Amino acid sequence: MAIKKSLPPGTIFNTSEKPNPTEIKKIYYTESKISINEPLENSQLWIRVNGLKDTQKIVEELNKVNLDALIIEDIFNLTQRSKIEEIDSGLFAIVKTAAYKDNKFDHEYLSVILKDNIVFTFDENDTGILNNIEERLTNNLGRIRSFNSKYLFYVIIDTLIDANILFEHEIGNQLINWEELIIAERTQNVDLLHLIRKEVLMMKSNIFSIVNSLELIDDIYKNQNVSEFKKYYQDLIDHLYRLNDKLNLDWENIKTLYDMHMNNINERTNSIMKVLTIFSATFIPLSFLAGVFGMNFVYMNIFNDPQGIWIFIGLCIAVFLGMIGFFKYKKWL
Repeated sequence: MAIKKSLPPGTIFNTSEKPNPTEIKKIYYTESKISINEPLENSQLWIRVNGLKDTQKIVEELNKVNLDALIIEDIFNLTQRSKIEEIDSGLFAIVKTAAYKDNKFDHEYLSVILKDNIVFTFDENDTGILNNIEERLTNNLGRIRSFNSKYLFYVIIDTLIDANILFEHEIGNQLINWEELIIAERTQNVDLLHLIRKEVLMMKSNIFSIVNSLELIDDIYKNQNVSEFKKYYQDLIDHLYRLNDKLNLDWENIKTLYDMHMNNINERTNSIMKVLTIFSATFIPLSFLAGVFGMNFVYMNIFNDPQGIWIFIGLCIAVFLGMIGFFKYKKWL
């Protein structure tokens, strides 16, 4: 991803590297009607922008509502942190989502603007995460068409937070599986656990940024764009706090799993060293006996005994068994 640097504030610099062509869909809706790209009288408007490739086309659309240059800058600067903040006659939100698909993690950057009763959404990769909302609008499911665009803004933010909640649930299931594997000592490679750790850390940062930005808004519930739907935003903020708590638990769980994995490795190493030490310890007296009997003393009767070799072997076995018995008595085995 390209990084914006050494440019004055308000400079539009598109950091997206995904080649998806820009598609702009205008959805006009009233309580009884809906229209795509054809204005309706006294309607609400949702402008869906999929793909950020065509910067000029998007900027021209945003200039129609006199959007501040700093907000436009944030839309294209995908290194921005997640947040919800007040703007002139509206709200602006950046929500980063993640998903686990085909054994890999996908990340998406979505920004949402509520400006003068118009909702803009910007999806870098056309993930389809908002298709469910459009379907609800089209089929008049739920209460979206019964309210103004301010409610649509809430529904979109709620959907994005729910996507993160589902992702955290998947992470939780992954950690349960890892716990079972580690307890059963059936895992050697923890690369995926390293990736999960990074994902949890990133999500913790994103959710904390959203919660922190909401806390910075002076009495968020008195904002004219929020007050009408206060109970819904209270529920949304509760979801954010619960998600943050779960991520903290996941983070602690990952650290515990790492400790368990390292303990398993240490125990396996200690078991190997214990076996090697036992062999070394038992062979010390045997080596001593072999050295003594290898000195070829002239006056050792055992050398003249036809059964001498068997006596020596029996002595070695007795010493070996005696040492094993001693180790067991000391509870070293």
